[in-house]
Amino acid sequence: MLRSGDEIAVVAPSSPFDRARFERGVHALEQLKLKPVFTERVFEKKLFLAGDDGQRQRELQQALDGKAKALILARGGYGALRFATRLREIPAKLLIGYSDATVLHEVWWRARVPSIHGPMCTQLGEDPGALEQLGHLLFATEPAPQIEWKGEGNGKAEGLLRGGNLATLASLCGTPLQPDFSDSLVLLEDLNESPYKLDRLLTQLLLSGAFDRARGFVIGDLVAPGEPQEGRSEVVAERLRSLNVPVAFGAPFGHAGRNQPIAFGTAHALDAGRGLLVPLEPLTC
Repeated sequence: MLRSGDEIAVVAPSSPFDRARFERGVHALEQLKLKPVFTERVFEKKLFLAGDDGQRQRELQQALDGKAKALILARGGYGALRFATRLREIPAKLLIGYSDATVLHEVWWRARVPSIHGPMCTQLGEDPGALEQLGHLLFATEPAPQIEWKGEGNGKAEGLLRGGNLATLASLCGTPLQPDFSDSLVLLEDLNESPYKLDRLLTQLLLSGAFDRARGFVIGDLVAPGEPQEGRSEVVAERLRSLNVPVAFGAPFGHAGRNQPIAFGTAHALDAGRGLLVPLEPLTC
């Protein structure tokens, strides 16, 4: 749990970003009574990366070793996997992000440190409700409010919530960070992936055994605004059907403008038929 005035490090382990959106996010963090800290190195660019691997790794490691009580990614994109396995021991500090942050959520999980799947610095300020939810997660001593949505699904399950971006999770297969979602509720989201590509990504995770003992699935956005939706949900349902666990569609997580912050590594109850995800414990490190 954080307190008013605590430092939060803003880091860029992945892709470069728009500075105006970054500054808006810094202001949003200040609205939460936090003290954002960062260096000018976060604005570096090298091809599709926010600086070279060594610089991005050092920046993240220094944030982990410093006084900040939490870390938030400036942006996702790509790049964290290039050095994630070389990070030293993860202290009890919250990580906030999604997209490429999925790699780091897996690192935090292995360190048994919870994290927050939610908007990064460059998205903060777009949705007042998401900012309010983030405040609940960071400061409250009781479980955060439940998340409801209108979607499709059936069945109920409880488990530790994990997961993230589907393509990023598939990229972890065959690496030292290959996930194992035993006893977990798995959140999945992605965009710009046609039905056959979603099939391929899910098949890779299924064949790897990552989903073998999962207790249920929470499916967020699968398309970007304006992108055709035909076939996306259908192929996900077909691929996960063999697991015989609840699968809830339409959840407000992902890249399509809806991305409610939610705690990874903590127990949740899923009611897929109602579109309801209920935190069962507060977020504590």
